[in-house]
Amino acid sequence: MTHSIFLSILIPVYNWDVSSLLEHLVSQTQCLQNSNSLEIIVMDDGSSWRYEISSSLLDCPLIHYHAFDENRGRAAIRQMLLNESAGECVLFLDADMLPDDDCFLQRYVEHAEAGNDIVCGGISYLQHRDEGGDFSFYLYKSAKTEAIPAEKRRRAPWRYLFTSNVMVRRQVAETVPFDCRFSGYGFEDIEWGLRLSEIYKIQHIDNTCTHMGLQTQKQTFAKMRESIDNYVLLLTLHPRQTERSSAVRTSRFLNILPTFFLHRLDRVLSALFFAAPSHALSFVFFQCDKMILLAKALKEKR
Repeated sequence: MTHSIFLSILIPVYNWDVSSLLEHLVSQTQCLQNSNSLEIIVMDDGSSWRYEISSSLLDCPLIHYHAFDENRGRAAIRQMLLNESAGECVLFLDADMLPDDDCFLQRYVEHAEAGNDIVCGGISYLQHRDEGGDFSFYLYKSAKTEAIPAEKRRRAPWRYLFTSNVMVRRQVAETVPFDCRFSGYGFEDIEWGLRLSEIYKIQHIDNTCTHMGLQTQKQTFAKMRESIDNYVLLLTLHPRQTERSSAVRTSRFLNILPTFFLHRLDRVLSALFFAAPSHALSFVFFQCDKMILLAKALKEKR
């Protein structure tokens, strides 16, 4: 099938002003040889507050903007973006990302022209300068779990497929759709990457975007707790692949403990997480509490 649009850039939005990202992308398209073969599709997934996009951006022929009153969820909105797009390749970008250099789109176009099926650019925090205080734990955790160079990501390709910055050939995305049962926060991209890796090669490169949506320590902890239901769904759908994880093995062992004891451990670890004198210790308590919560959820599911 021949597409007049070569690359569709797909951006789901929820409670974020997407203007800066759109300005960066439009600027970079002007340096491409065939900028008219690109499109940028933005879908607001029921944001609870409205941001103002300038008329110059809304009038740009490359940009197609849609806003919905109801929230569909992280997986469903990406599937809707894919269905709306026309590109031979699609680039998924989160609204709170900013490309780290002016060659960001050019690199993806080159990989698409080379015939690569799945290309992950990676996440960074390079454009944050001396962010401390409330955001310092989030930056510490993210440096260990997300902001990882391509060389390391290649060792576990599906584990580091983040839909915040990934290009996929349309045929691939249509063959392996998102699982819309992942309606809350977390793990929908990892699950998608796992299924993709069973059929296609996932390539990792250093073509990063800075994640601008920093979270406080309290928000980071709340998001982790919110993600547990999706974590259980991931384990249920892919027991063979996920059982290799030390965190999952530990949680399976912990769920033999009485429920009241798991509750107490959760309270203790929560308190220790916020009271720890260093981010290194807070991260240990964060990971331990995540395993306790997973053990509780697995116990309730039995």
